[in-house]
Amino acid sequence: MTKTVFDLIKALLNATLLLLALCLFLGWQLFASAHDVADRLGEIGTRFVPVQTQLQRMNEEISALNLALSQSDTPDSTEMRLRLARLEEQLTGLKEETKSISELPAQVVTAAVKTTAQAFSNQIAAHLPQLESCRPSSAALLH
Repeated sequence: MTKTVFDLIKALLNATLLLLALCLFLGWQLFASAHDVADRLGEIGTRFVPVQTQLQRMNEEISALNLALSQSDTPDSTEMRLRLARLEEQLTGLKEETKSISELPAQVVTAAVKTTAQAFSNQIAAHLPQLESCRPSSAALLH
């Protein structure tokens, strides 16, 4: 009887270690995939850096033009100031859109990791009750 109990304990320990190894492997694969996605999305985000730099230059040029026009009192400078104000508004909108696009990869990765982790935990929770039936009964241990 002692040998049977010892064999059952070893079997339980082996099964537990196999499940733990499987969970660790799946978790490792999950985080490796998430890391790859994050790297790719990071590369996409860095492609927007030149656009932001160009927008900054445009903003500086518009500011310089605005300063030059404010110092000028020619009759058509009022029309130019209005046009320049509209350009500044458009540039501000472009800057905000570019900023939101550059932040998008991080948001996508965060959402993907949360969704995957939730799905993974749901699958584990769904399979845990099935493992309950693998447990030997106390009557079998006593014989």
